[in-house]
Amino acid sequence: MERSIRPTAGSLNSLLVLEVAVRHASLSRAAIELGLSQPAVSRHIATLEDRLRQPLFDRNNNRITPTANAIRLADAVALGLGHVDQAWSEVLAAPETDEVTLACTFGFADQWLMPRHSDLRASLGGTRVRVVTTDQLGDIDMSRLDAAVVWDPSRMPERPYFPLIPSETFPVCTPGFLADHPEAADGISALPPVSFLHFDTGSSGFLTWPGWFEQAGLPLPRFGKAPEFDAYPFLLQAVLDGEGIALGWLGLVDQLLENGRLVRAGPSVFSRETAYYVQHRPVLDETGALARLLAWFQGQAPHR
Repeated sequence: MERSIRPTAGSLNSLLVLEVAVRHASLSRAAIELGLSQPAVSRHIATLEDRLRQPLFDRNNNRITPTANAIRLADAVALGLGHVDQAWSEVLAAPETDEVTLACTFGFADQWLMPRHSDLRASLGGTRVRVVTTDQLGDIDMSRLDAAVVWDPSRMPERPYFPLIPSETFPVCTPGFLADHPEAADGISALPPVSFLHFDTGSSGFLTWPGWFEQAGLPLPRFGKAPEFDAYPFLLQAVLDGEGIALGWLGLVDQLLENGRLVRAGPSVFSRETAYYVQHRPVLDETGALARLLAWFQGQAPHR
């Protein structure tokens, strides 16, 4: 059976232009967003007005106001684009293969995932896990990933997630550092300002030294010009080298505490319920690689 021609055939580009023009209530701003000239935007609007046999904007000198029908059409276009974007993301996502792509931070990969990597590979039975590491998770296209270990799952609210590691923050240093600084016995606030090593937590919401001291109810020291690290493994190495004291997170310093290379140097602070979540695309095959990866992660999460 032949498909009938839609009445919007030939007007789709102009409808896209209309949606942007209505959203901005401005032809010039629409032109900027679309990368078109303002006369080109005006021609698209004029084409629609000619085909619909009615004005779509009330014009008052250099100001335009969309009509009720223009808003109705623009809302329909926006709704349709939303459906198209969702379908695009689903089509773009790799089909179930014997490979999954996981994103996480450098610190998480180095301190949490690497010690468990052999167990992960054994659990997946030959499935290849490609790990993308970055401390700027907000800068990567999450729609291209099968799963990610994130601080904040609200960036992609349409994707399911589950908690992995509870939030617990506490100071850590080497036993030798404490031995060299007996003044810390009265509280780490007494340490020299340069002793406090800082981690650039970005927009993650993770605690920094000022937030930790505030929530721990301890006097805030003067930090001076202590070094700041933008990758957690480098911060931990500086601590292990005896350069100072830093904030540790549950899940990232566990093994270093267990083998005695680091010790806790202050009380724990619980600033949020969960530090890390596993967020993932919808599972289409309950026996596929992604489902097996998520099952392994769920087995690692503490049972509450």
